[in-house]
Amino acid sequence: MIGYIKGTIVEVLDGTVIVDVGGIGYLIEMPASFLAKLPPVGHEVQIYTRLIVRDDQINLYGFLDKKALLVFGVLLEVSGVGPKLALNVLSVLSPQDLVSDIAKGDTSRIRSVHGVGKKTAARICVDLKEKAAKILTQEGHMVQTVDRKDDHLENGLLDDAVSALVNLGYRPREAKRILSEIVSEKEGLEVDKLIKMALQRLSRVK
Repeated sequence: MIGYIKGTIVEVLDGTVIVDVGGIGYLIEMPASFLAKLPPVGHEVQIYTRLIVRDDQINLYGFLDKKALLVFGVLLEVSGVGPKLALNVLSVLSPQDLVSDIAKGDTSRIRSVHGVGKKTAARICVDLKEKAAKILTQEGHMVQTVDRKDDHLENGLLDDAVSALVNLGYRPREAKRILSEIVSEKEGLEVDKLIKMALQRLSRVK
C-alpha cells in the first residue's frame, strides 16, 4: 500500500496529475476540486493515496488531506459506488459537506452529482449514516437531522419496516438497502405497503 507520494508535479491533465518521485512518474487520479488546488507544475506536492487493483487495472487515487482519503474509502463501501463515482462525488462536495449531509440523511446535494441517482444517493445515506455521524462526533461537531415530513429515513417508518424484514430472516443491511430504494421512488407509503414492496423485490434477487 502506498500511503502518500511526495514529489514534483510534472503534468496535470484529464482528471490526473503526474508526480515525479526519484525519476519515476506516478499517475494519480484526483477529484477536480483537488486538482484545482494543486501548486503549479514544477512545484513539490504531497498527495495521500489509495492503490486499487481490479482485474487487469492498477489505479492510484489521491487527495490533499487524510480526511478526504478516509471519506473516499468509506464511499467505496457502498454497493454500486466505485472509485470513479466516488471521485465525482468529492469533486462536487467537500469531505466535510458530504459527511454532514450523510449524517443528516440529506440527499439533495448528493443527487446533484453526475452519475448519482435517487437510489444511489439514498443508499449512500442509509449505509454510511452511522459512520458519518461517528466522524462528526470525533471531530467535535453536532449531528443534526433533516426535518422533513416526507423524509422516511429520519422517522420510525423505515425502522419498523427494517425490523419486520429482519424478523422474517433478512439481513439488516440488505433490508435497509431495498427499503431505501423504495422510499426514494415513492412517497407517502404506509409501513405494510412498504414491507410488501420490499418483499417482492427481495424475492426477485434471490
